[in-house]
Amino acid sequence: MTGLSFRGKAIGFAILGIALVAAGGGLILFFKNKIRTTIEKSVAIIPTSDSFSAWKEAPVPIYMQFYLFTVANPEEVLSGGRPNVVQKGPYTYREYRVKENAKWYGNSTVSYRKRRSFLFNRNMSAGGEDDVILSINVPLVTIATLIQYKSAFVQSLVKTAIAAFGDAQLFVNHTVSEWLWGYEDPLLHNVKKILDRFGIPSPDSRFGFFTGRNNSNDGLYLIYTGQDDPTRTTQIARWNGMINLPYWSTNSSNMINGTDGTMFGPYTTRDQTLYLYSTDICRSIYAVYDHDTSSFGIDLYRFVPPPEVFWNSTANPANAGYCTPNCLGSGVLNVSKCHDGAPIILSQPHFLNGDPKYIDAVEGMHPADEMNTYVDVEPMTGAAFNAANKLQINVYVQPFPLFSDLKHVRTVIFPVLFVNESAFLDKPNAKDFKKHVLRTIRLTHAAQYGLMAIGGVILLATALVSLMRRRTKPEHEMSIVTASLNNNE
Repeated sequence: MTGLSFRGKAIGFAILGIALVAAGGGLILFFKNKIRTTIEKSVAIIPTSDSFSAWKEAPVPIYMQFYLFTVANPEEVLSGGRPNVVQKGPYTYREYRVKENAKWYGNSTVSYRKRRSFLFNRNMSAGGEDDVILSINVPLVTIATLIQYKSAFVQSLVKTAIAAFGDAQLFVNHTVSEWLWGYEDPLLHNVKKILDRFGIPSPDSRFGFFTGRNNSNDGLYLIYTGQDDPTRTTQIARWNGMINLPYWSTNSSNMINGTDGTMFGPYTTRDQTLYLYSTDICRSIYAVYDHDTSSFGIDLYRFVPPPEVFWNSTANPANAGYCTPNCLGSGVLNVSKCHDGAPIILSQPHFLNGDPKYIDAVEGMHPADEMNTYVDVEPMTGAAFNAANKLQINVYVQPFPLFSDLKHVRTVIFPVLFVNESAFLDKPNAKDFKKHVLRTIRLTHAAQYGLMAIGGVILLATALVSLMRRRTKPEHEMSIVTASLNNNE
């Protein structure tokens, strides 16, 4: 009994090669769907998902760095000169975030409050919380703003109340801790009684740029869990019961778009626009792809807000709704409506991407590209692995004859501090992500393409052997014929 002929063996190997290639191709489709299903389940905001603990409490350290501007030439400013400020800092705080009171609903949403607390880190700071900074007397400027269009009678009552404390000064000294977390201001306390009597909204008598924000929450969020639609994972459905904000003049400006910036939907692409809502700036913004980057061997996409996000309505008509109560130049945002009427103007640090007139108006401004906000997103899961949120707080100062220190000042957007809130992927969390996510994906890819490669090699080898055999067979047959002819001769 003879074995299989070469032809039979070749056909068998060819069938095996084709089967392996087909199996590998089939596995690509199978594992692609399997991986998508696994990722969608892992990123859903439910207690049993892999990402739930990271969503509930940030797994990596978050730091809030404050840079305060101290005024170097107060007397010149009072007489109408150009302000000169000197940056001090960083004053660094470890930030802790935890989502509390989570409650799930049948329409694939969950409500919660996001509690934030801050603990000073002296080792990462340029000085102590007791460092003294000379800066703008914001309560005085706020009072001037609130009464500038009120009756002469109201203005005279306020002036009398202020006179009880002596003529209030435009520049005051306070510690870093007081500027940030607040101090009881007797001027506000006294004037508030008058403003309340006439129904004029006024800020609390305790002033600080972050008063009430330590160990507190920024409202009630309702977000989509992503169970029924993974692309909507962590998108905000309502904030404090609202689907639109009450601060701006157009519907589009008041829309609450996107997530809170800590997570996005899975399968992020380079041509995608990421939307996020920030209670710090009282509006939604968006970020676009900038470049590829990596962290601990994990591929990431960096997204940044483009300059047009902060342009005024002349340069970007879509921003017309933020032109309230008056239109300012590009690069700044008046948020007085969501800060009790205080004349607070937000910008990027050192007026980055802003109108040059704001940079030139204050000596000591040195904008640089590294001051830009960014977020590094892992594309498969939509997780924000690295992020730096950078924002500057300014005060709108203008002449006001009622108060002597404001009589001769020039109109200027006065910088008081900027913050850099950042979080970066660390080695333990990178290792954990690689183990539970990347490793599984890479193994399945290896199995898929490994089978296809083996099948391809078998097909190629079979084809080559068959080709070589076809070439050698005629030569062998010709030698037999020649030998036969020779024998006959």
